[in-house]
Amino acid sequence: MKKWNIITAAALALMLAACGSEETETPKASDTNKASETEKEVVEESAFPMTVSSLSTARETEEGASVTFEDITLEEEPKRIISLDYGFLDTLDALGVEGIVGVPAGGGKGNIPTHLKEKYAPSDDIADVGTLKAIDFEAVAAAEPDIIFISGRQTPFYEELKEITPNVVFIGSDNSNYIDAVYETVDLAANMFDKVEKGEELKAALQEKVDAVNEKVAGYENALVAMYDDKKMSGFDNGANSRFAYVYNDFGFKPATTDIDASSHGSDFSYESILSVDPEVLLVVDRTVSDVETIKADIENDIIKQTRAYKEGKIVYLDGTNWYFSSNGVTTEAAKLQEILDELK
Repeated sequence: MKKWNIITAAALALMLAACGSEETETPKASDTNKASETEKEVVEESAFPMTVSSLSTARETEEGASVTFEDITLEEEPKRIISLDYGFLDTLDALGVEGIVGVPAGGGKGNIPTHLKEKYAPSDDIADVGTLKAIDFEAVAAAEPDIIFISGRQTPFYEELKEITPNVVFIGSDNSNYIDAVYETVDLAANMFDKVEKGEELKAALQEKVDAVNEKVAGYENALVAMYDDKKMSGFDNGANSRFAYVYNDFGFKPATTDIDASSHGSDFSYESILSVDPEVLLVVDRTVSDVETIKADIENDIIKQTRAYKEGKIVYLDGTNWYFSSNGVTTEAAKLQEILDELK
């Protein structure tokens, strides 16, 4: 009886195995074709390889040398990123892009926007790669970036950075079409890092601020943008080469004067010059990044107290980090606009 059970069990096992083999069908040609089509669709939908163009074809350095920026081709999404521009770092952060491996922290003396300082403080994962204008090339190379983003201050170092990685992209601003240029940087990053939907949200939120400021300042006769730096003042009009031309051209202020020498760093503009122009609104960018109360004693002197802006309480002190060091970031631009909305009540 025991022997029969063993034989029967063996026979039953053979029968089940045979049934199993009969149920395993060879894939149909149509199924194979469907799988191939699905794979093909995935390949066609991939954004890579991707050709990326800088936001300017060429730029002159402060010394007058011309630098031409080349298109790059990315085979895959960059995983290790260095942004030598604080504004673009702000945009990458707002989009939720990860993989920052280096920032120009300047040994703790950099002017990283306040809302980014803690997150991007130098660590084992994030290298301190120098300052905006004094790059630590060894630190950049050691961070092994897949891509490096630069703006105007780093233009002279374009060729040197390309020796570390050929993927160097210029994302500098265009003062003649400022807000649109900010949107271009958002689009560039959003397309590269698959954040298009988030990018559209950020642009829409910024445009709301732009519209609100344009509406608010429409009632003012004129304004002057001045920059305070170590007890000296510089003035800016709406000229093509003016660093703050966008305050007039994009934010809607009418210039109190158009007779200021065009310069990205402004033109020496004494307190007497400000009084002669006598703006209704005086916008002061604090280049020293000091406490407001620290510079008020210098600026609100006997001469400035004679201006219309002082008498009407329309001297607006602006955050130097956002306005001078980290322009073009999608959230820093929103913060700059909010400063104006808050101060011009």
